Amino acid sequence: MRKFIISDLHGSGEVYDSIMGYLDNLSLFDDIELYINGDLIDRGLDSYYMLRDVIDRCNGKGNIKINYLAGNHELMFYQACLERHPGRSFNPFCNWIENGGWILEGQLDMRNEEEVYELQDFIKNLKIYHKFKETINDNNLLLVHAQAPQLINDECTMTISHNNRIVRDAVWNRKENRVTTIHKNGKIISNNPIGKDGYYTIIGHTPVLNGFSYDKEEQVINIDGGCAAYAIGEFNYNKVPLVEVEDNKLTFLIFNHNNEIIDGYTFKGEFNKLSDGELDKKRIYLKHAFDNREEFIKNRIVKIYKNT
Repeated sequence: MRKFIISDLHGSGEVYDSIMGYLDNLSLFDDIELYINGDLIDRGLDSYYMLRDVIDRCNGKGNIKINYLAGNHELMFYQACLERHPGRSFNPFCNWIENGGWILEGQLDMRNEEEVYELQDFIKNLKIYHKFKETINDNNLLLVHAQAPQLINDECTMTISHNNRIVRDAVWNRKENRVTTIHKNGKIISNNPIGKDGYYTIIGHTPVLNGFSYDKEEQVINIDGGCAAYAIGEFNYNKVPLVEVEDNKLTFLIFNHNNEIIDGYTFKGEFNKLSDGELDKKRIYLKHAFDNREEFIKNRIVKIYKNT
């Protein structure tokens, strides 16, 4: 089973289609598992389409197994659903709509009441973190939208429907909002770390201009490629990572909003850039469809795959 992570696509359908097309092609050769690290929805124009497609895939469509974790936008959507009276529109002044949910809200206005409840029931069961079995440099690997809970179990049982402090911190907290103290030796110590000791923690939530960032001291990797910013016209945010999890290695493929893989890296405690040749072997899987006229492409892919 090959495992991949995306985060913070925020209704960016062109990037979503590129990544899913890439993974669909890989699924011709391997079992594929995709972890969505929250904020799939809002800001962008394709929130409903993407959410609907993920739910359909969770219900058996296609070959990719989906694990969808909660972000703050999923929590806001769920809270807006709880506040909504049956048969009525969402409160136009609720936190969710004011934070970019108005596009999805408009799309849901064209759907029937049963579908709104279906989405609500799906979202409320989203978990807040995932601990991988794979390790890097003997450190565990943790996936969470914003901040690692300090008590981690092998299997997360807490969902956003619990709506307690742990849930809110896991999907909302940012590094700049933490409480810190200055030790007597002058060292700044966080009383509320984003990551967790003994773990490489993969988060999203805060847009990164270069697609990802790494806090070496806290061992926190941020993979929010800024789709939320791109959706409102900040087109310099145009690097969206897809991360593959392997034992003792992460591989980052950087997609843009034009259906291209533009860069790649491996991580084993430090980042190393993929060569052009290595990237070319990855790019061939981005082709969305095979047909009889392209049998030579199929054969080429199989040949490359067997040699990688």
